[in-house]
Amino acid sequence: MATIIAVHGTFAAPTAAGPDDAPPPELQWWEKGSVFENDMRALIDARDGQLNFLPFPWAGDNSEMKRRDAGERLTKTMRELEAKSEPYCIVGHSHGGSILSDALLDNAARKRPLANLKRWITVGTPFLKLRRELWLLTRLSLMRKVIFVASMMLLLMFIVYVLATQLGGDQTIFGRTFPRVWVATGVLASLPALTFYLALRWLDSRSLLNYHSRITRRAKNSFGSRWLPLSHPEDEAIQGLALLPDARLNFFDKSFAVSSITLLSVITLPVMYFVILLSPPAMVGIAEWLKTEIYDANASPEAEAALSALRQQLMVAHKGDGEAITTESGAEVQTPVDRQAAWRQYRERREQLETQYPNLDAIERGMRFKRRFFESRGRPCDGGTLCGGGRDIATNSGLLLHVVTDELSWALGAADLQDRRKRWFWSLFVPAIIVPAILGVVALLLMVVIQAFATFISAVASMFLNRITNAEVKRAAYGNDTEGEIAIGALDRPMWLEKSLPRLPSTIADLITDYSNAAASQSIAKFRRAIGQIRFAVPSHTADTAISTYFTWKELVHASYFDVPEFRKLIAQTISRAEGFAPSERFKADPDFERTARWLDEIENAPGTTDEPADREPGPKDSKAVAAVVGSTVKASP
Repeated sequence: MATIIAVHGTFAAPTAAGPDDAPPPELQWWEKGSVFENDMRALIDARDGQLNFLPFPWAGDNSEMKRRDAGERLTKTMRELEAKSEPYCIVGHSHGGSILSDALLDNAARKRPLANLKRWITVGTPFLKLRRELWLLTRLSLMRKVIFVASMMLLLMFIVYVLATQLGGDQTIFGRTFPRVWVATGVLASLPALTFYLALRWLDSRSLLNYHSRITRRAKNSFGSRWLPLSHPEDEAIQGLALLPDARLNFFDKSFAVSSITLLSVITLPVMYFVILLSPPAMVGIAEWLKTEIYDANASPEAEAALSALRQQLMVAHKGDGEAITTESGAEVQTPVDRQAAWRQYRERREQLETQYPNLDAIERGMRFKRRFFESRGRPCDGGTLCGGGRDIATNSGLLLHVVTDELSWALGAADLQDRRKRWFWSLFVPAIIVPAILGVVALLLMVVIQAFATFISAVASMFLNRITNAEVKRAAYGNDTEGEIAIGALDRPMWLEKSLPRLPSTIADLITDYSNAAASQSIAKFRRAIGQIRFAVPSHTADTAISTYFTWKELVHASYFDVPEFRKLIAQTISRAEGFAPSERFKADPDFERTARWLDEIENAPGTTDEPADREPGPKDSKAVAAVVGSTVKASP
């Protein structure tokens, strides 16, 4: 008995059964009963017993970890065949070839020569070119990172203690000055970290086999001569992933955030107002500054006492009509019957005080300020500070309004006006006209500052976001979800092999291209006929359903290999030459037998090359097409 193992590529899944009255769906190349299996059985004989066709299904996710898990499962399958001493060949399409490469590397690490593996064939496989992270910590999984850091805590505590004692002038450690105490304590503190470091490094070495020269050399010597790559010169997966490192996809323009951030200038002033209003330290600071720097500078106890008495007189005169009223001091006084005479007396006394105290208006303003913001019901507020301690919204809002109206008008010249009517008009004019003008200028300045800040932030953010997004797009396209490795390109050979074999000869490559072009022309015609129905389809088409409905992925060379009879015969020619296999009589009589033999000889006898597709410079059209090519190519890998 001899076995052919078929390993599918990314996003492949077993073919679902259709309705009972519908024709049976076309099976994929790797499935039981497919055209490929039927051809292999017809064209190849097992030299000892019957030919066995073994599909190897796996998750099919575009995930490097899933591919490595599948490689471990494939290793078990290969081990079972080795135990039976049964010759076998493996065919892997697309990332199925990557799974095969991982399995071989794993066997090389375990020193298994796989004597019964006669040939391994990769079809259109883009092998990832990975780079290991430099530091061990960056290569560890999250759980191992946590354990590693925890193991270093005792050492960290020891180092901090030593530094603190030495910087503090204490030359002892734990009360001892002997050097051996330092050494012994340091060794004991380092022991957990060193133990976990060595253990984690050993586990790390077992998981990243690509970077062990002995293992890769053993894999190359054991399996390199049995490898046959079959890939089209224009395979979209290999070409697209090879060009991906050179792609620069600018998702974020340098000014993408300028308008959004600058829009904040509209609400900057209100936000600043509420920040100050709701900040007790800021409000208390403003009140204390006004009191000490402005009002206390003009304070005069004698003038304040005289003004208080005059204010009491004004209140009494205002009531009039001979009624008895209670003053702020609590005393009851009789109001004058003749209010006009009382008002004249008040004005005369006021003029006398203004002559005696030239800054009487400033003194009176200070008194009003203190009564309003530092006193409650005639008594000083707690602590002799702003009432409410800066937490009373009513007091805070009144203080801020006082600053932008009374204080501002006074600062802008109200104090210089002798005429009370002019001073009254100015106190109204400033808040109504000048305050909005000043705030408007401040808002414009803030807008300019915010816009400049936004321009800088947007430019820096776009650079980092484009870098992160490019890295994420490339990571998703490569399917690299490993810990501690970065995908930096794609090759047409495994990393552990030094040379690449030539691509398919032009004769067979043209046949695959013609098939793919024919499929594309049919799909475009079908799409053109149905384009009116897409708009009114119920339910409406999404991008995925529209593509799956009108396109088959055979439009790509990468998905067309196994649909071309001559290519299937080329694989049959390759396997039939392996030990344990033989061409059938039917195959020998086939007109393509000699032609496929020449193709195979042309591939195998040509000198290999060390050129890496990922390193070639992209053409002017390549970078623009990379995103579209990779997006379609990776998904079209059944």
